[in-house]
Amino acid sequence: MPLTSRYLLSLSSRTVSRNFLSHLRDVAKTKRTRDRERVFVLEGTKPILELVRSAPRQIVCLVVASTFLERQSPDVVQAIVSSGCTVHTCPEHQLAQLSDVETSSGALAIVHQPIWDQAAILARPRVFGLYGDVLQDPANIGTIIRTAAGLGVSAIWMAPHSVDVFNPKVVRATAGTLFQLPIFSHTSIENLLSLGCTILAADVGAHPHSIPIRSIQSIPARTIVAIGSESRGLSEAVLHAATVRFTIPLKPGIESLNVATAAAIALFHLSGLPVEQPTAH
Repeated sequence: MPLTSRYLLSLSSRTVSRNFLSHLRDVAKTKRTRDRERVFVLEGTKPILELVRSAPRQIVCLVVASTFLERQSPDVVQAIVSSGCTVHTCPEHQLAQLSDVETSSGALAIVHQPIWDQAAILARPRVFGLYGDVLQDPANIGTIIRTAAGLGVSAIWMAPHSVDVFNPKVVRATAGTLFQLPIFSHTSIENLLSLGCTILAADVGAHPHSIPIRSIQSIPARTIVAIGSESRGLSEAVLHAATVRFTIPLKPGIESLNVATAAAIALFHLSGLPVEQPTAH
């Protein structure tokens, strides 16, 4: 008997019921359910296996097709068995109905939403954060989260009416970085101002007080970079709250950049700048 088969026989898995499948579909499709249960759906073999190995307690359960397990190496199956995760099996076609992608990998995980301590983050002497002002495209948000995590951003704050960061499309685009970067939803810019943060606003308009991003040579110790959608830009409330409005100069004839691209450029430039020293009184 192949080694993988022995592991499969030792795997204490459960066959999903119709009611459980309905519940999984509700978690995948409905923000209200995700918020109530504080969970989300994670898809993709790589991020699931990384979580199995690094933080199995974050996983509520795994749902896999039997063919998925058969395709894995013995060490992968052993990692799943050793993790202690609850595993449910179901036919491939049923799992495909739950998946948000055209071709399912054959596995998904129901995962606890990470909980972050906002007060602890804002108590740090240096904060370099991002504020998303009513960003609604899931793919863009996922890419922004992944970029921010890679560039050492302290946290992301999302304005009310932004897309749910645990939307399956967002989760997939983050490529597993949701557990690395604190994200706080339903945050007003006034709240960040009241906590002593300085707002640097990415301005897509031709405002007379906007400056090219390259002219910014240092940043305050508590800086929040605010970005809006490519079509609407930032709200008047956010622009009014900003100490600095900056632009990313473009070639004539190119009016704007995709918001994820603009965020990447801004975060890359600003994260590499020295921090301004407090003014002596």
